[in-house]
Amino acid sequence: TLGMLACAGKVLRTGGILVCYGPYKVGGTAVESNLNFDEALRSRNSQWGVRNLEDVINVAREENLEFVQSVEMPANNLAVLFCKK
Repeated sequence: TLGMLACAGKVLRTGGILVCYGPYKVGGTAVESNLNFDEALRSRNSQWGVRNLEDVINVAREENLEFVQSVEMPANNLAVLFCKK
């Protein structure tokens, strides 16, 4: 996620859209299935896991990507939209 945001910040033109899709924690928590998925990922690699949406938005901002909205999707996932400033 962090590498993708950095790359998008460099290659997107002004007004370009980035859509991220997947499970996110909001306010540090998520539904039980996503918390279990987070635990499974972290057991394999401590740098992996379900990202906190607020952290992703902050990193995106540092890459000149403005948070537009998040949309609830099936299976407790979110589509998160950013626009290049």
